Amino acid sequence: ILLLFLVSSVYSQDSLKWKFKFSGFTNSKTIKFPSGGKVNNFSQNGTWEDSLGNYGKGFCYGIIESRENKNSFFQFYCELSDQDADKIFTKGSRKSEDTQIGVGKQKIIDGTGKWKKLIGTTCIYGVKYVEEVLFTSQKCKYLGN
Repeated sequence: ILLLFLVSSVYSQDSLKWKFKFSGFTNSKTIKFPSGGKVNNFSQNGTWEDSLGNYGKGFCYGIIESRENKNSFFQFYCELSDQDADKIFTKGSRKSEDTQIGVGKQKIIDGTGKWKKLIGTTCIYGVKYVEEVLFTSQKCKYLGN
């Protein structure tokens, strides 16, 4: 999923600095435990654009586990399609006290076409929710071949 990032990193001259923004809507279903914890299953649909001029649509599926007096744990997977029908597949996670805003990591785990060369790239993302609308931003460091 996808955040308001204030991330600064030092990159080598050979590295690709890639910025990515995703915005969309989220839907969820929640199971509440009598002890106060809960599990939330969510899906997100939206659009994206990056610093290389690419754009497209995508969706994510994930789960949030919350326990009383502990950070919530988020884990999700996304499929993103670009303007050329090439795809990126990611896995992300974060721990946060606040479910409406936070910072986490997302890794590109698969891809087609031009995205194959980014498999293994790890990104830092930030996310902010306004009700069911989400806004994310990420910065990635990829050391090119």
